[in-house]
Amino acid sequence: MHIHFNQKQKVIAFTLLLLGALALSGCGSSSGLIEGAAGVNVTETPLPEIQITEPVVVAPPTDTPVPPLAGHILFTSDRDGITNLYLTTPDGLEQIRLTDSSAPETTPRISPDGTKIAFVATANNNMDIYVLDLLSRNVTQITNAPEKDSAPTWSPDGRRLAFESFRDGNFEIYVVNVDGSNLTRLTNDPSGDSNPVWSPVSDEIAFVSNRFGNADILLLTPSGNISTLTTNIAPDSAPAWSPNGSMIAYKTYSDGLSNVCVIGRDGLNSRCLTTAPSEYSAPVWSPDGSRLAVSAKQQATHGIDIFNLADNSLAQLYSAGVTPLDTPTWSLDGTHIAFQAQVNGDMEIYLANIATNEFLRLTNLPALDGEPLWISQ
Repeated sequence: MHIHFNQKQKVIAFTLLLLGALALSGCGSSSGLIEGAAGVNVTETPLPEIQITEPVVVAPPTDTPVPPLAGHILFTSDRDGITNLYLTTPDGLEQIRLTDSSAPETTPRISPDGTKIAFVATANNNMDIYVLDLLSRNVTQITNAPEKDSAPTWSPDGRRLAFESFRDGNFEIYVVNVDGSNLTRLTNDPSGDSNPVWSPVSDEIAFVSNRFGNADILLLTPSGNISTLTTNIAPDSAPAWSPNGSMIAYKTYSDGLSNVCVIGRDGLNSRCLTTAPSEYSAPVWSPDGSRLAVSAKQQATHGIDIFNLADNSLAQLYSAGVTPLDTPTWSLDGTHIAFQAQVNGDMEIYLANIATNEFLRLTNLPALDGEPLWISQ
């Protein structure tokens, strides 16, 4: 059923929705210990337990206008038989195919200047890393080894890529120039090192290592210097740098579930933003570094949790029948979240307005549409 409003009613309705979103608050507290760098015990300061007011969920009709948003949303889709790279406008009205390869393509990562996309393609049961130039649409193969190369991450200047490789019989971290030259191995440990994430402001790379008998987050430089960031008893993974490089968000696991935590680049001031383990995706920072978003198992449904590090508040976005999965992505202005979601057995890309909790379906094909990434181009 569609309900139509005149302009004045729309303004009043939008104002009420915005006031309702701003009214979310919470109370309560809990405490615990979490180990920081070099075995330093740091008192955890979790967010207060959040009492969520039932949000207003609006299922917009297909003709609902979307505020103009900058950039495009990059995503992967197998709608044409093979998983390739696609772009959509934030309103979902224009969607174009970027690549046309017979090798399935995954894990897109945008360069700092927004002009190139690194991704992984699987050909002949082997993974290699490629780079797509958005202007020319030319694709360059960066790695070419008979073993798996994956998880590319860009240097701040966009001239190099770090990645994980199994070419030595276990996962290690390598770095290579964006033209494929000067391949250099950065780590060498039989326990395995993986999931590199380059700092947005320095030459440091956060990565996950099992060298201490448990998954921890370590830091390394292209010169090979390594330092320890976390030494928790529980496994830690999914490091994500804040935009200014001063903090790292990550997941710490407990009995198959996880908590979302943050720690300073120096290994101090560690705290968990969640008070109990649940189903959380990898965390992603807002463009201004003030908030973290995750896909989450909420009380009776799945949605998007947004943690505000400045005032310790929590906002929850959800819509009945929509199950957000995997890592969400922020709009360039921090007002919207795009994410992949399971809907009636199909995987689609959705857009959520943070202020109003409106959900807009961007893709609508019997295909697997996922891995959304907001880009400036």
